[in-house]
Amino acid sequence: MIVCEQCPDNPDCCNCLLELRSGGSAQKVLPPRKVKVTELATMETSQAQLVAVSRTAIGLLSSTRQLLGRLEVELAFDFRIIGSGLQGINGVPYHVVDIEKVLRKEEVLERLLLEEFHTWHMSSELDPTDVLHNWKDRDDERGRLIKQELQKLSILRQIETIFLYLFDAGHLRPLGSNRADPDVEREMRRLVGEAIIHGSSLREQIVSQDGKKVFDMYASILPDQTCGIALIDVTTVIAEERKRKRREWENYRDILGVVTSGKLLLLSDEELFCLLREGHRSLAMDIQAPEDLALLRRSFKSTLEPLGFAATRLLHFLVAVNEAASNTLKHGSGGTIMLYIVPDQQLCRAVIHDQGQGILLEDLPRATLQQGFSTQNSLGAGFHVMLQYCDRIYLSSTAAGTKLILECVLTS
Repeated sequence: MIVCEQCPDNPDCCNCLLELRSGGSAQKVLPPRKVKVTELATMETSQAQLVAVSRTAIGLLSSTRQLLGRLEVELAFDFRIIGSGLQGINGVPYHVVDIEKVLRKEEVLERLLLEEFHTWHMSSELDPTDVLHNWKDRDDERGRLIKQELQKLSILRQIETIFLYLFDAGHLRPLGSNRADPDVEREMRRLVGEAIIHGSSLREQIVSQDGKKVFDMYASILPDQTCGIALIDVTTVIAEERKRKRREWENYRDILGVVTSGKLLLLSDEELFCLLREGHRSLAMDIQAPEDLALLRRSFKSTLEPLGFAATRLLHFLVAVNEAASNTLKHGSGGTIMLYIVPDQQLCRAVIHDQGQGILLEDLPRATLQQGFSTQNSLGAGFHVMLQYCDRIYLSSTAAGTKLILECVLTS
């Protein structure tokens, strides 16, 4: 595996996929994503690039440190992976992490029913052994509460997307007719074992062996030394949430496009990556301190002048690029600036990428269009200069950072 400017996003190279040893399920991450890695033995953290994924392993590039032993890999704001790191190819900073389990970082559904289930099993006032003593004949308050909890459990058992189990004396028994697949039940047994060792309730999110289902799984230690398990199929919930976020994102994209007469376009990372493949990269440099800005302007000028830029237009474009680069220092720890030339379209594109926290979707209109609006992650007043001096601006902002592409037609 040769590490070069085309690796790991060269679609014709499959070395990083072969190292995952996952067959046809392995795929490249285009473009690579920044991830946070924690070594569980020392709790030391570092940054890496996620370049390949499969159902059983992921591939990471880390030039700063070896990623060996037990690791936690945080993938943006959705999932965390627990696994074991291995050197992928000798002499190359590519590491394979065998996936042991996948954890959800944030809530993805309303928890009312599940909390009721937990309340019944964990309350010291409601011992499940009382259920065995003719609860139908009891008319006291304790009996009424037991009956109420049993009715709640009956409702839960009738919901097809919820599986309820009881683990007792080494046996896993479903409460009702719904039963999960064997691979999911194996995960239940593992989580129950961990809950028993810790002596507390545990929650985890898992993916089915075929990769088609996502479940929230809860194991609760019960007063009678058994363990209750609730398994909720959240596949549809997650899919609907993604659709909702996609519709919301498209609404903001349309608003920004209309208000700026098409000069400001909101694009996804994948769309930006495809856009950059239209041209070739002429230069790239890191901006880490204010003194780097002068070198940036000189480098851009020496590259663009031979292409026939009018002096005034070139000056304006350099001002816009300087403003964008300055923002990476004002609102973060700097960034990467690249220049792409697209000869067949007679235009150039400056790509500015910072690795800050990104801009919230609901803040994008004000962060880009409202003068004086300021947050920690705002693009600042200089964005109006960029809009004025560029023919078009492409923007992508996620939790992994903000990418700007300033586009200028060479012949105008």
